[in-house]
Amino acid sequence: MTKSHRVRNGLIRNSRLLVLVVLFLLFTVTTDTFWGFTNWSNVRNIILQQAPFTILLALSMTLIINTCGFDLSIGSGIAAVSCTAAIVMQKTQSAALGILTGVFLGALVGLCNGILVAYVRIPTFIATYTMQWILRGVALVLMGGSQIYDFGPNFRNIFIGSPYTFLIICAAIVGPMCFVMSRTVFGRCMNGVGHNSEAAQLSGMNTRRTLLFTFLISGTIMGITALMYIANLGTAEASIGEGFNLTAIAATLVGGTTIGGGGGKPTNAVVGALIMLVLTNGMIQAGVPSVWQQVVVGGVIIASVVAERGMQKLARE
Repeated sequence: MTKSHRVRNGLIRNSRLLVLVVLFLLFTVTTDTFWGFTNWSNVRNIILQQAPFTILLALSMTLIINTCGFDLSIGSGIAAVSCTAAIVMQKTQSAALGILTGVFLGALVGLCNGILVAYVRIPTFIATYTMQWILRGVALVLMGGSQIYDFGPNFRNIFIGSPYTFLIICAAIVGPMCFVMSRTVFGRCMNGVGHNSEAAQLSGMNTRRTLLFTFLISGTIMGITALMYIANLGTAEASIGEGFNLTAIAATLVGGTTIGGGGGKPTNAVVGALIMLVLTNGMIQAGVPSVWQQVVVGGVIIASVVAERGMQKLARE
């Protein structure tokens, strides 16, 4: 391989990171409030308060897109899980029981989706879209139009007692998932199923079990994110999670995970989430009207998908 080819492939591999750096510098230069040597508050808020949630949402979606399709139930799952966990904590005043409930229910939602997709053979879009309505309905029934603020004496302190807790939890999830997806047999099975499910099955991979566990892991991450969200928000209500599906899909695609499946990495989710956060926050700091912000974000998603196809073509040459 020639030096020019190595340079080109290096630029292709790190293109998303370059986009993140360019956006960061652009908003730093064009605004006075985004970031400066004497103004760290905005960037600190992005990293400590916003990034952990968006990264985990994107990671949960990345796992599913990498193997078989989209998970449209993530937003409603967060609503149902957070409301149920909040009710448990309100009744028992036990943070431990509430956390266990949230993690268990998140895993259960993922397990149900996995069974529908892997064993009942329902297409991912239909299975998760149906689950979205079921979970949102469960949240609405449980809450009955009310909100819950009482999570017991310790729950919020566990998550917001330190400003770094959310970031630490995020890193504790992303780090092991990087190892799983790149260094384990299960990770190779996930990529194999994403690239070509039939070929993976013929080669001896248990594609059904791989799909099931992928949804299970994704659901567990979703459950943890739901707990973090209500701890940060200070309230639980049935409307939580609206729009989270699109946020997760956007960050995943912008991060470089392809719709066709296979090859997605947790680092894609991290970079994609940061790009989306820097872009949206930067536009706010620059005074861009909200309606145009949506136009820009939509254009970025389309451009990202088109660019990904172009880079794949270049990489094959």
